Amino acid sequence: MTTRTLILALSLTAAAVPATAQAEDKAAAVRIDDLNLSRAADRIQLNTRLKSAARSVCYTGLRGTAENSRRAACVSAALAQAEPLAERAIAQSQGGTKLALLMISAAR
Repeated sequence: MTTRTLILALSLTAAAVPATAQAEDKAAAVRIDDLNLSRAADRIQLNTRLKSAARSVCYTGLRGTAENSRRAACVSAALAQAEPLAERAIAQSQGGTKLALLMISAAR
């Protein structure tokens, strides 16, 4: 079976924007070309990378209860949107196609 590597640039947007903040897009690339997504351990690693990227794109450096709530909602929304992308990457890996990259972004 031939393995093909594709670069898939997919963008997700989390719409948890505070009323006083200016809208700003921030994105993070999640490399997956070194993972074999047909293995459980590598799927766990993918999940860890996606969570880290979601936290990174949702981080503003601000503090406070309201900001913590906004950041948690942003991370949840980004991960919810990333889930079908990850499932697609896993399904494609089982068919012999290996993806190289997933993109996560959040509008803040």
